[in-house]
Amino acid sequence: MSQYFFYAIGEIILVVIGILIALYINNNNEKRINKEKITAILKEIQVDLVTDITESINLFDRFKRIDSIQDLILNNKYTYEDYMSWKVQFIDLYYDSHEVQTNGYDNLMQNIDNVSEEHKDLLKELKHLYVIDKSDLDVSNRRIQNTVYENVDSYYSKKWAQQLNLGNWTDEAIDYYLNDLSHKNQILSYMNDYRWVFRRSQRFRIDAINSYKAIAKIVKNEDSIPDVVSYITNDSTLLNKIEGNYSLKKSNANWPKNLEITSKDGLLIISSEKFSNAKYYFIKNRLFYYNDIIFDFENIESGELSMSQNINGKAIYTKNGFKTDLH
Repeated sequence: MSQYFFYAIGEIILVVIGILIALYINNNNEKRINKEKITAILKEIQVDLVTDITESINLFDRFKRIDSIQDLILNNKYTYEDYMSWKVQFIDLYYDSHEVQTNGYDNLMQNIDNVSEEHKDLLKELKHLYVIDKSDLDVSNRRIQNTVYENVDSYYSKKWAQQLNLGNWTDEAIDYYLNDLSHKNQILSYMNDYRWVFRRSQRFRIDAINSYKAIAKIVKNEDSIPDVVSYITNDSTLLNKIEGNYSLKKSNANWPKNLEITSKDGLLIISSEKFSNAKYYFIKNRLFYYNDIIFDFENIESGELSMSQNINGKAIYTKNGFKTDLH
């Protein structure tokens, strides 16, 4: 009797062990499947981030172009003849926006229970990007859209709008664009809204780059990060050309008289009586940006630096000790 009892106990133990092994294997398989699924979603987020980073850079280019046009308008650089020959460009009847891609993040939120505890820091980072940064950008997007809708309504309320739509300028229409203060104020309002889209898009870009690199460490694709996913430059030749002391040549606002520019880890460090070791992020080519200020070194071979901030705030600096024929 006891022999059969111990035999039965042994059988039960073997069955329990078998069940536990099966559960262990099954749990490991589920963990592996969940990990692979989360990895695939994180890579999807990376694709979205590259799209948004690229869009932010493209918006940077568009903003610079529109900013140059508003400078012509607000500083009365367009002439009667420019309007008659259609050399002018209208900016306040069209809106620009940066619509954030959220497919990957939405997918991650739908699988949040499968995200391991080790990714909690990444989740906080992504939440900041897709909730706070995106919310601010969405507000700016809607704001400029509403402004443009109001501008369009205002345009079509003008007596000369129909003739202008047919391609016929009237003296009354030209006088409005050249001299009417309400039109200049409309441009100011539009550019203020556009500046906020631009500013929040650039902030989103910086945070998106950080998030992309954080994901890259997790999914182990750090060796294949696209060039666009960076806010530093490794162009030491460019940085050497830029570094130095600069003096204000001309401006239309209260800019610092002198600048000292150095670099560290691919970022520009700019100091003056107004800037205290401010770090400026690389955008592309010879453009750097931070907190509404654009530094453009397109003419650095001539020892010249162009700066712009907010609406219509511009300055040109020349590099000290640089021999140039600039007047």
